[in-house]
Amino acid sequence: MIRSTVVLALAATLLSACGQGAGTQEAASPAALEPAGAPVTVEVDDAAWLQAAASVVELVALPDLNAKVFGTAAGDPAVNGLYTYIAFFGGAAEGWRVYRLGDFEDFEVLASAPGRIDLEINESAVDSESGGIAASTRRIIVGWTPGEDGAPPQTISVTPAA
Repeated sequence: MIRSTVVLALAATLLSACGQGAGTQEAASPAALEPAGAPVTVEVDDAAWLQAAASVVELVALPDLNAKVFGTAAGDPAVNGLYTYIAFFGGAAEGWRVYRLGDFEDFEVLASAPGRIDLEINESAVDSESGGIAASTRRIIVGWTPGEDGAPPQTISVTPAA
């Protein structure tokens, strides 16, 4: 019972982030609430899949495409620390089919349509001469052929855009 409450709370947090588009949601100030009963002790659940879910720091839900673009905190935060993915929901039996798009600083979904998402990518790289970090922005087109009856695509393509 307690674990399911924690899972539901995590799911609610991720869903509320979906509604915002991209980014994370700040927690409401607890000072606004007054206790109305005895506290319940909640146990730690450090299952590997929950650790992965908690690593999601940016999320854009695309319900019309049965997809989402998300990023996990990983790597060096000063140089492309956002591992970025696109995932397509294949139903309860299959779950999500996930494709890694790359390692970026940040992304923005510019447009989406069946079989296509246009992204703006912010990246950084270490300048070999100065040792400093250089930032750049580029755009990519993520394309795919939708599967039959809404099934996830078998492959995707990433094409540079003007």
